[in-house]
Amino acid sequence: MTDYAALLSERFPVRKTKAQRQAFRDWLTTELKTLGYNPREETNGFLKARNILVGNPDKTGALFTVRTDTPARWILPDLWFPRNLVMWLLWQLLHLILLLLPALMVYLAVWQISGQNARVGLWAFVLTYVATLLATQFGPANRVNRGEDADLAAMLTLMATIPEEDRGKVAFLFTGWMGARAWAKEHPLPAYTRLTVVLSRIGTGNTMVLVSNKSAEKATGFGSLKSTWIQRGGRETEHYAAMGCTLRGDRKAFRCGVSLTACHRSKLLGLWCRGGHTSSSPDRQIDPENIAYVSECCAAFLNGLKLNRETRR
Repeated sequence: MTDYAALLSERFPVRKTKAQRQAFRDWLTTELKTLGYNPREETNGFLKARNILVGNPDKTGALFTVRTDTPARWILPDLWFPRNLVMWLLWQLLHLILLLLPALMVYLAVWQISGQNARVGLWAFVLTYVATLLATQFGPANRVNRGEDADLAAMLTLMATIPEEDRGKVAFLFTGWMGARAWAKEHPLPAYTRLTVVLSRIGTGNTMVLVSNKSAEKATGFGSLKSTWIQRGGRETEHYAAMGCTLRGDRKAFRCGVSLTACHRSKLLGLWCRGGHTSSSPDRQIDPENIAYVSECCAAFLNGLKLNRETRR
């Protein structure tokens, strides 16, 4: 079995520039064909997001999706606290202060230079804030973070191991920046009705957290998905409804979305995990047991998934 985490780290450690993303998509397309799939590349949305789709989501019982691009680097660790709203709000407030601080300094400098002209200072403040905000999305690549590598490795490992008879039950979507929302708008039937599993930050952490949109809990296959994870063992698994959970991401692009995230547990903070923008040494790590566990659980879910008549049409 190919060690996709090691392969991605060696051949595609950064996937942020246009050339880097295209080189990765070319390799991914070739690899998927080698695994016996028929991938197709789509251009979706106003921003022309480039996504790769495998299977026919209009006729499958489930959709699995994962991001492929390398995120930008932030100054502070990009930490998430799924069930600790107070800590999450405080951490977001700290991020906001760091975004506002350069703008405030520029405002005071321009205000002083311009003879205390408040209007000129305000324009300088707004422009600096917008530039700083854009830098969090389009700034230098987070070269030490391997979170997306782990998600991709789990997806590819799953695709390599599921038997032929289960491949028609599921479609796979590999998205770039803003790709999930753009794809969902152009494919309303699967985006609105199909159970969609989003692999997000599964690299490290011993507690698997399933977060489901309200409509996902009524979708065909959700009960099987939840029970597969809860009953399998090997990793502690917890399920939460999206309401009251701070984890965001591509799950929100799909009406029946369910995100899967690996979290750490602290007595003080509760559940927590690192987001894609964190730039610290722990994010160089990937737990291979997590990749194996996620792919095995997803394969077991697909093996037990039954397609209804409406789906087969």
